[in-house]
Amino acid sequence: MAVIDQSATGSERRRAPRMPVRGVAVFYGEDGAICGTIENLSKSGALVHVAGAAASASGGDAVDVELKLGVDTGWVSARTVRVERSAAARAWQIAVEFDQVDDALRAAIDGAIAAALRAAKRRPILVLDERPARRRDLVAKLSARGMSPLAPRTPLEAIDLLARTQLHVSVCLVAPTFGQSSSELRALLAHSFPWVTTEDIADDLDDTIARAIGAWSSTDVARLASALS
Repeated sequence: MAVIDQSATGSERRRAPRMPVRGVAVFYGEDGAICGTIENLSKSGALVHVAGAAASASGGDAVDVELKLGVDTGWVSARTVRVERSAAARAWQIAVEFDQVDDALRAAIDGAIAAALRAAKRRPILVLDERPARRRDLVAKLSARGMSPLAPRTPLEAIDLLARTQLHVSVCLVAPTFGQSSSELRALLAHSFPWVTTEDIADDLDDTIARAIGAWSSTDVARLASALS
C-alpha cells in the first residue's frame, strides 16, 4: 500500500479542523468488520457513528479502516482514540487518528474537506414541491436570502442530489410531489438520508423560509460557516 504524509506532529493533528463530511467507514480487526457512517473528518482523523454494538473496540486499538467518500474509496491505518456510546440507542461513536493514508484517499479527503467549506458558503436547501409557481417563488426568495436552493424535477434527480456527499444537502423543504404525500416524503428521507432535516412547505412562504433557515442554522455545516465567519 502506498503511504504518504506521516510527518504531522501530535499538536498539528489536534489542531486539524474537523469537517462535517458524510461517508462510510469500515473497521477491520481480529473480531471481523464494523461498518459505520462518518460524522466528521479531518486530514488526521475521523469520527464515525456505528449502529449497534461496537464489538470489542477500545481506545488505543490499531485498526485498518476502509473509507468511502462519494465515489472514492481507500485505506488508512489508524488507532482508536475514543469509543463511547452515543445518544442514540444501541449506537456508538468511534474516533480514530490516522497513522498512514494511501495516496488516492489523501486526495479524496482533501476534496471532501474543500467541498464542506464550499457548502458552508453556499447553504444548500432542497425544495420538493409539485406546484410550479410556488416552487419558483420559493426558490427566488431563498436565493435572495443567500441560500442555494436545489429544485429537482424527478425523483432520481432528487436522490442524486441528496446522495452527492460533496453537496452537503442537510435541509429539505417538502410538499406533496412525485406522487408522494409530505409525510411519505419525510419518512423516505428519514430512512435513506437520516442526516437531512425536513420542513413542510406552506403557502406562507415567509414562514417556510424562516423555518428553512432556522433548520439550516442548526446543521454541522452551518456551525462550520459560523466558525469561519
